[in-house]
Amino acid sequence: MILIDTTVAIDFLRGERKTVSRIKAIQARADSIGMSSLSFFELLHPLRHRKLEEQERAVRSFVHQLSLLALDSEAADESAEIMGALLRIGQPVNALDVLIAGTAIANGAEMILSNDEDFQKIAKVSDLKLEIIRKK
Repeated sequence: MILIDTTVAIDFLRGERKTVSRIKAIQARADSIGMSSLSFFELLHPLRHRKLEEQERAVRSFVHQLSLLALDSEAADESAEIMGALLRIGQPVNALDVLIAGTAIANGAEMILSNDEDFQKIAKVSDLKLEIIRKK
């Protein structure tokens, strides 16, 4: 399974060419694509705030095609290990990104796709394989 983070989901939903192409290539190989329930939260809360029902339907339709991964105790434990390692080297990052990474590791994701550089720091202190999708 390949896990996509929130930034990749947003870019895909916006039709960003490189991201759409990469996701379609993964799907063509019949690899499963997962997303953390935390990313689902990050996608939904601004839409709920603004009452953007049409966009919410689009998000739900997209997410329905993915494996949605929960933050369970194993994911929380992996996340704590990552954050502890980041703090030890003086490189803390956004806690939600750490929780997404912990969820990926706990669920055996072979890689995470992102365009968020926080994941580069996370990859340095974990077994997380990372692919950064550059927009330009």
